[in-house]
Amino acid sequence: MDTTNGWMRAALILAIMAGLCILATAREDPADQWIKEGYKLKWSGSFEESNKSFEKALEIYNEDLMANPGDLNALENRSLVLLNLGRVEEAVSTLDKATENDSKNPLAWSNKGFTLITMAERYPIDAANMYNKSLQAFERSLDLDPDNAEAWRGQALVYSYLGSHDKALTALDRAIELNPLYGQAWLDKGNLLLNTGRADESLQALNRALMTDPNNLEALSAKAEALSILGRYDESAAAFDRAMGTNSGGLESSLGNGNGDWL
Repeated sequence: MDTTNGWMRAALILAIMAGLCILATAREDPADQWIKEGYKLKWSGSFEESNKSFEKALEIYNEDLMANPGDLNALENRSLVLLNLGRVEEAVSTLDKATENDSKNPLAWSNKGFTLITMAERYPIDAANMYNKSLQAFERSLDLDPDNAEAWRGQALVYSYLGSHDKALTALDRAIELNPLYGQAWLDKGNLLLNTGRADESLQALNRALMTDPNNLEALSAKAEALSILGRYDESAAAFDRAMGTNSGGLESSLGNGNGDWL
């Protein structure tokens, strides 16, 4: 079994959250509350009611696109809502329209890459194809903007899924070189090093991630594991206790702050 599966799944959730923060516009997104409600219902096991909420959000994006067929934000968000409804082919088609309409926009290509990773994770029957398309999207983004740290990090996610750990580490190092305060890239690097048996190096990267976000639950949990592997048990226990305290906010805190962090 690939030891990176656990950290990659957690990193994927954060990747999508980051992508949707980018997609959020300055105005209040009227679909936002429907999507948040959909996730609350899904996590409580009310799947039929959850789908109804996602359908409401989809209606809003459809109306937006009738008025402005080239709206990149609406196209990309629509693709993610369709994915949550299990309508994978429509989600991919919508994503393709986003890059067709804005083919010179590196952000459009990197967002497409992150969304394709999500599709591969949720629908493993076509995962290889999705990963390859995702890698192509990130490469296209980097052709347009070689200094796009998000795209380098996205490329690292794909390489890790494909088991190319050295390439993943190289891509993460490039993302960090471009943005030394890129906490998520430091976190991904720490997790990758931890899961490939390099706990000491991992701890250094995780500490850098915590410098940008001292209360990052995943970074604190990974740090506790790294310290335990290194035999530093008291420090490990302290990091674990801090992680548990950070997690005390519960479900509501994980749903974002109303500024677009809804997935």
